Amino acid sequence: MANADHEAAVSVLMDYFKVPNNGVLFNPPIKVLGQPFHFNPTGQGEKMTPDVAVYPDTAHVPRPGIQHPGPPPSDTNGLPHARIIVEVANTQSLDDLNKRCEKWIRQLFVRDVLGYAAPPGFTPSTKPNLQRVSLKSWDFGTLLSGTTNASACNNQAIAAFQVTIPIEDVFWNPQ
Repeated sequence: MANADHEAAVSVLMDYFKVPNNGVLFNPPIKVLGQPFHFNPTGQGEKMTPDVAVYPDTAHVPRPGIQHPGPPPSDTNGLPHARIIVEVANTQSLDDLNKRCEKWIRQLFVRDVLGYAAPPGFTPSTKPNLQRVSLKSWDFGTLLSGTTNASACNNQAIAAFQVTIPIEDVFWNPQ
């Protein structure tokens, strides 16, 4: 069960992913959902849920003709598979967060995976040899994690603390 801190982080991230919709509320081109079921990319029919999933609307990428595990993959409701996955660690271990993110990036249709956690001693994944994977980590907030020392993240719009995801990653649809 999620707590208020976790849900606040998820809510803000969902709002950010909706910005390119320019305020369109009904049938926006980008769908942003919290915890939709997808099949585990490394399992046999097992379901898992990301904290945030970003999809293309079916007007831009048609509903798959065959539900996953047949091509092209879909969520468990038959909608196009999420292209951007966000996992927010709150009570789970960093090892669990890394494992979840690594499972998602193995899915062909997933273009971007963001894992968010900032406890003291955070270490990013030790398996950067996965295809299409690049790792970046930094201390969010005005204090360095676990200290009273000021961080460089002390204002909005600091490029070093931003993640830029190309909009076409949401609509990417391989053959």
